Amino acid sequence: MILRIIYIIGLLFFLSPFGGAGRGFAQTLEVELPYCSGREYSLCLLQGTGQDTIAMGLLDDKGKAIISFPLNYRGVGRLTIEQCGHMRNIILNGEKRITLSEADSLEAKTIFTHSPENSFLIEAMAKQNRILKDYYRLANGQTEQFMIFASPEQRMKAVENEYKAFRGEISGSPLYAARVLEILNLLTGVGSSFIISEQQMLEEQRGFIVNKVNFNDLYTCGFWSQTLEAWVQMTSQNDTLLLTNTRHMLDRCGGDIPIRRELTQTIIRLFSKYAKDNLLAELGTEYLTMPLNGQLAPEIVVSDGTSFIPKSSLIVFYETGCGNCHYELENLKAKYSLLSNKHNGLRIISIAADIGKEVHEETSAKLPWVDKFCDFKGFDGDNFRNYGIVGTPTYILTDKEGIVRGRYAQLKELIKD
Repeated sequence: MILRIIYIIGLLFFLSPFGGAGRGFAQTLEVELPYCSGREYSLCLLQGTGQDTIAMGLLDDKGKAIISFPLNYRGVGRLTIEQCGHMRNIILNGEKRITLSEADSLEAKTIFTHSPENSFLIEAMAKQNRILKDYYRLANGQTEQFMIFASPEQRMKAVENEYKAFRGEISGSPLYAARVLEILNLLTGVGSSFIISEQQMLEEQRGFIVNKVNFNDLYTCGFWSQTLEAWVQMTSQNDTLLLTNTRHMLDRCGGDIPIRRELTQTIIRLFSKYAKDNLLAELGTEYLTMPLNGQLAPEIVVSDGTSFIPKSSLIVFYETGCGNCHYELENLKAKYSLLSNKHNGLRIISIAADIGKEVHEETSAKLPWVDKFCDFKGFDGDNFRNYGIVGTPTYILTDKEGIVRGRYAQLKELIKD
């Protein structure tokens, strides 16, 4: 437990210098960073495994800028100042005017005004850090500053009660910042009590992910992948529990199709990463329909009514307008000659989830390979359904017999630079 406490002390990266859809702009972020004057900035919204850049520009000669972002966005935005070593993760949640200012250096204290969300997170993390330090000192016999209490036991009990009350405040807060802190505590192993065993901690963490965390909040906080991978790691020794948890989590997404798709896609990737592909078939068609590694790839349906089995192929499923898809298509274009040469001999096939013909043709015309398909039915098209595609971009690799040999979210998972 003490090691976990020490780790949280360094967790203040979330708002530290080096921490990590439709537009309808109506909120503003006013930035004042005098030591970054004239530098380029970008503001990205963190979403699942990727991010959506919504604003770019230059700070003026006083380091100021006014940046707009969507009114109804609830999540974390990442402000990056190029050539300045500056990155800030900022909570955006319906606050119409947020101001962020710092004095004259990267080490200066970040000051938020007009933002209860960001102020709450900074103050809550500072308070938690102080309580954890107090407990650490007492656990190591450093009692000088706690002489107001009559005995070591009383001193320890007072700190434990303060921590319990603090956790109650966080749990009861309606702020998005409180949800972010709960997720951070999960990832760093900070439990609900100082007196908790390793097994109890695991059960508490798993229960939080499976039963409590709001997947919409998780999707926009920047810790989507880390949280779900932590769940797979702590559950991977029990296949029955892993399947039960998976079904329950997907059920909790209900009719939220985008979040359910993202969760399903992440589960597919993580099961493959931890050699649990065999469990995917056991989820059943209610949750998942997809060709597994080692199975024959479904025929690709062409608009003229014909179909073919993709042999020695790399299939990329994408959607025009998807930032991550654009990035992956550019990577694939750059690697096209390497992948399709005599040595590798892969047939590149792209299948789009586009609805509009003009939008699709504009993107498709820039792709150098021959096989470019789209039935303009989105994710409900035959190819997307047959391959169980629940998120884009997705790569499917097949061998010379048409057997599926890999499923990837990024080209770099297949091609190691």
